[in-house]
Amino acid sequence: MNTATPIKDQKQLAELVTVYEDGSKNQLLILYCLYTGLRISDVITAKVSESLMGQRVLTEQKTGKRKIVTLNSKLKNAINVFVAENGLDADDYLFFSSKDKSDHIKRSQASKIIARAGDMIGLVVSAHSLRKTFGYLAYKNGTSIELLMNIFNHSSQAVTLRYIGITQDNINEVYNSIDIGF
Repeated sequence: MNTATPIKDQKQLAELVTVYEDGSKNQLLILYCLYTGLRISDVITAKVSESLMGQRVLTEQKTGKRKIVTLNSKLKNAINVFVAENGLDADDYLFFSSKDKSDHIKRSQASKIIARAGDMIGLVVSAHSLRKTFGYLAYKNGTSIELLMNIFNHSSQAVTLRYIGITQDNINEVYNSIDIGF
């Protein structure tokens, strides 16, 4: 079994996001995962109404814990375009099934969409690696490890650091970057 790892390279991330047509459901699925850090089981159940409001209040399927997720402006814009182009109603699922628009896509279908995107650019990518990428990018942008622990419901900083792919190489970068001027 392969361990999911975050995508740390910005060029690879850009390729992944643009592998599917702009405004497509597949591209939106990838963006939603990357911008929210939610588990795929929680992503696929998103409704149009809550997405357009810019905030999701949900009970995580895995943990049963209540979670409030704010959707940033880039994700909201992508959602608005998708909803308008597909004529979706407020009570529709954002990631609706092509077989039955009143139902959402299944986990297996979402996983295939994400894996296929990775295959198209030569990377092994899973929904879980997108969740880890969210954490890695948040950490690199200055989000505290304590806050990420809370977001991911982790019990220790060590677990969260390992989860988001902070490795000895990253630690070595810190040592190599120190310059006291002598």
